[in-house]
Amino acid sequence: MKTTLKLFTFLMVVFSFLACSDDDGDAVSEFTVTTISPESGTVGTEIRITGTDFPSDASNISVSFNGIPATVTSVSTTEIVTTVPSGATSGQIEISANGFRKTSAATFTVLSNLVSDTVSNLEAPQTGGQGQPIGGPFTKFSFETGAVTDSETDWDIAFRGTTIAVNGGTATGTNEEPTRNGNGGATVQNGIFSDITSADGLSFDQDAAGSFAVPAGSGEGWYNYNPATFTVTPIPGRILVFRTHDGKFAKVEIISYYRDAPAEPDAFLNESRVYTFNYVYNPNEGETALE
Repeated sequence: MKTTLKLFTFLMVVFSFLACSDDDGDAVSEFTVTTISPESGTVGTEIRITGTDFPSDASNISVSFNGIPATVTSVSTTEIVTTVPSGATSGQIEISANGFRKTSAATFTVLSNLVSDTVSNLEAPQTGGQGQPIGGPFTKFSFETGAVTDSETDWDIAFRGTTIAVNGGTATGTNEEPTRNGNGGATVQNGIFSDITSADGLSFDQDAAGSFAVPAGSGEGWYNYNPATFTVTPIPGRILVFRTHDGKFAKVEIISYYRDAPAEPDAFLNESRVYTFNYVYNPNEGETALE
């Protein structure tokens, strides 16, 4: 009788253990990963991982981006929501849960943030004019460094007077113009600066014999000339979008052609051929976003 009771008690304990294991499916189920979206983003970008059999408790899940731990912000049995952590670099996403560990099939690309800045008082002097041959070196600018450069190769746009050259195409025949050795281009768009959100689908011109990618002349490109006041003013709503020498993208809004950007420039009091402009630059290879 005692043997029978012991056997009954043992069987009940085993049954109870198995029943608990079946009820607690999260503890034994192998999860699956279906999609990770998006597959690229800057630090702080929200990432959604979909699949099946994820634990319902976020504390039972760990996610890392190329070895850098990320915070799980919400979770369900079919979706994990996380954000790209500070310090993350491009590589695999690793998910651990239920005693299993899996890595993403595709490499996640950590993008650099867009650069948004203002350049003030960039000097673009020229010689000649008033019926005389125009000359003088162009002032070259790099979006990557956000500064004027003397580099023969790592420049994107160049200024002299009201003329803007790009590092792409061929010589125009202008005196002392810089040598083009990149794949730069330009297009003039109409609209509000903040509304130009992407370079995707835009057609870019390059400098060519007899013409610049950014059209020269009053009313043609970025400025109007007022012969009554002898002033040069940017045309409202004219935005310049550039493809850089190495195939990245930037947009530019020229604010002023005079030193310190006076609201109402005086051609006799304010020094001209001095640019102030806003720009947004996307430093990521193959990315076209500009906002």
